[in-house]
Amino acid sequence: MTHMLELKELHYYYGKIEAVKGISLHVDPGEIVALIGANGAGKTTTLRCVSGLLGSSHTGGIEFLGQDISRKMAHEITRLGLIHVLEGRKIFPHLTVLENLRMGAYCRKDRENFEADIAEMYRRFPRLQERSRQLAGTLSGGEQQMLAVGRALMARPKMILMDEPSLGLAPKIVNDVFQIIRDINLEGIPILLVEQNSKAALEVASRAYVLETGGIVMEGAAEELLADDAVIKSYLGGND
Repeated sequence: MTHMLELKELHYYYGKIEAVKGISLHVDPGEIVALIGANGAGKTTTLRCVSGLLGSSHTGGIEFLGQDISRKMAHEITRLGLIHVLEGRKIFPHLTVLENLRMGAYCRKDRENFEADIAEMYRRFPRLQERSRQLAGTLSGGEQQMLAVGRALMARPKMILMDEPSLGLAPKIVNDVFQIIRDINLEGIPILLVEQNSKAALEVASRAYVLETGGIVMEGAAEELLADDAVIKSYLGGND
C-alpha cells in the first residue's frame, strides 16, 4: 500500500544544532497520526519541513502520494493538496473572515465552486457566517482557529498538517476544536497532528509517534500509548 505521506530519515539543522534527527514516519489514507512530545522536541520543525516552509535545506526523503516533494517549494506542495494549518492560526488579521476563506482557495481553478464551498464553511462553522464581514484579527482565539481550519478546507485538501490547534484556547473551545478534527477525518481527510495536549491528541488519533530532542523514541497505536506508563508519566501528567 502506498502511504499518503512518508518521511525517510529526515534531518534538519538550525545552524549547527540538529533539530530533527533522522525521523522516519508515515501517514496512511484515512488516519489521524499524532506527533507528541515536549516543547523543543522537533514537532513543528518536522511539519515545516514537510510543507516546504523551511525550503530544501533538510536531508532525507519526503514523499506525498508516492511523489518526492523534498525539494518542492511551499506553494507547489500546497497545489498538490497537502495543506498546513500553522501554529498560532496565522490568519490574515486585516482581511475579513470572508476574504480569509477566499484566500484559502487561491490555488484552485474551479472558481465556479467557490461560493458553494464558502456556504459549506458557513454551515460547518456558523460563527464564521455571523462574522463574515468582520476583520479576522478581531475574532476570539477559538474563532480564529475555526477560520484557519475553514481556510485550509477551502483548498479542498487531500491531507492536512495541523500544528498545535488547541494552543491558548479555553478548555471548552479545545473540545470543539478536537471535534472538528474528528469530523474532518471522518470525511476521509488524513491528518498529521502536532499537539502539546498529548492526551487530547492520543484520544483523537489512530497512531502516534513520541518525539524527544529531535528523534522518535516511541511509536504505536494511540490507545496503547495512552495506557503506557512511560507516556503517562512523561506526557500525560501522571504521577509515580
